[in-house]
Amino acid sequence: MMTLKNKTKIYSQYEISVILFFATMIMMLPCILVVTFAVGLDERLNINTFMLWVIGLVFTVMIAGTVILLFRKDTLKRRVKAAYRNEYLYLIFLTAFGVLGFCVLYDYAGGDRAYIANILVIMCSGLIYLLLILGRKFFKFDYMKKK
Repeated sequence: MMTLKNKTKIYSQYEISVILFFATMIMMLPCILVVTFAVGLDERLNINTFMLWVIGLVFTVMIAGTVILLFRKDTLKRRVKAAYRNEYLYLIFLTAFGVLGFCVLYDYAGGDRAYIANILVIMCSGLIYLLLILGRKFFKFDYMKKK
């Protein structure tokens, strides 16, 4: 017999979309900075002005996306899947590029490059822990489960 404690909640597409949207908005600037660093745009542009424009663009997209999510809330609340594997993998890749982007942001801010490895280790360990918790609770995807 299943008790209320053992009952797992299945989340709707709306909750998953909100998590993915705001994670994307948080990681958008760092992901764009990875591309600018890889292409070499930082040598041709004033990076501070560029980051200000990107922050304004991300903020605008975040406001518009939030409004769209609120308008589609009823429709998305009715959609339910047992597991959200593809969405979870998207979140993992987004987080990986976001960590690299935060290191690039640290470099652009004038931080000492000798400490980038320390920042990577701390951010990776914290974000992996967060991803494991999110995967288990919301996405019904548990890497640590024994089969």
